[in-house]
Amino acid sequence: MRRLYPLISFALLVACAPPPEREITVAMTEYAFVPATIEVAAGERVRLVIRNTGRLEHDFATDQRGVALGITHVHLAPGASQSIDWTAPAEATEVAIRCTIVGHEALGMVGRLVVRARAP
Repeated sequence: MRRLYPLISFALLVACAPPPEREITVAMTEYAFVPATIEVAAGERVRLVIRNTGRLEHDFATDQRGVALGITHVHLAPGASQSIDWTAPAEATEVAIRCTIVGHEALGMVGRLVVRARAP
């Protein structure tokens, strides 16, 4: 029974997380992210729905700032999708996004996630 406590605690934490304020769909195709710029407000909780609408494998990878902010790397086969629930930091910042499949970044598969300061 004691072994179940950590599992039950984790399940409760996940179940109690606040729902996203907004859902943003990002399509990955040859060789672009659509939209190329994702804008969110500081502190906003969003669900990023990443979809591979292309004919090739693609991934959604951030720079080190994005990794430090908890944005996970997503690698998808054609036609696949995955969601990431994420809360933007309290301060304005910008995160670079790229596809790390060999050659895709050089062909222009880059984007950015911009966190804007909330209006007072």
